[in-house]
Amino acid sequence: MTVAQTYERYQSMLFGLAYRMLGMAADAEDIVQDVFAQYMQVDSTGILNERAYLAKMTANRCINLLKSSRRKRETYVGEWLPEPLPGGESVADPAERRDSIGYAYVVLLQKLTPLERAIYILKESLGFEYADIAGILDRTETSCRKTFSRAKAKVGDDSAAPVTGEVVKDAKERFVDAFLRASDTGNFRPLLSLLLDDVVLITDGGGKARAAINPIFGIRRVQAFLEGLSSKGTFQEGCERIFINGEPAVLQRKEGRIVKVLYAEWEPDGSRIRRLYIIVNPDKLTRFT
Repeated sequence: MTVAQTYERYQSMLFGLAYRMLGMAADAEDIVQDVFAQYMQVDSTGILNERAYLAKMTANRCINLLKSSRRKRETYVGEWLPEPLPGGESVADPAERRDSIGYAYVVLLQKLTPLERAIYILKESLGFEYADIAGILDRTETSCRKTFSRAKAKVGDDSAAPVTGEVVKDAKERFVDAFLRASDTGNFRPLLSLLLDDVVLITDGGGKARAAINPIFGIRRVQAFLEGLSSKGTFQEGCERIFINGEPAVLQRKEGRIVKVLYAEWEPDGSRIRRLYIIVNPDKLTRFT
């Protein structure tokens, strides 16, 4: 197999691995390009498992980058959220256990350390066996099993596989419709029926756009926050329906510029919304232009 054929076969999987680990698409793309640039210099005749070899190169680069950027994350202004991907971008690797890189899933992974994240993704998303993961990360199988168990305990009930199908899809569309109506009318009360009482709203401005520094807890505080934005004319230019990471979301423009993306994370059974994410950091919205 030529390097071009290898790239065609594995690029999407490796991007998915790197994006899940880093939460930043540009960084993920850079790492994948670096991996293939180095792979072109490698004698591949002795490589028995090309998929695992490329995953090893990618995962270890991601771990190193996460460690080196730790201080930057610690000094980040407000809450840090992953960069959303516009449209229905998906992972083409048939071995994947998830057919898309769901935004809520990428947010969930931020709870984990770099090593936990790598093992969890390799096992849970990419379907590698512990023996392969041990080779990829230069760990023992026992260590990988323990780390995976620890990571799964950290993500807890959030790791439950969401119910898929038309019911959940319709629910997500209903939220977008309800938010678009609310932003037009300034009346957010009908939207509240879709939210859990203990819903959490998280905004990411990164110190580059006005945003709530801390999460907002509870349905009444979330209502007050959204109505406060509306009363200030925040939504006067209107919002529009988009897809991020393959799922319905809301986008807002101001003077022609894209200034906000809003995404709702539902309960696994699609009954209510448990978290709202608003991304206003312009560095994380460049792909939408």
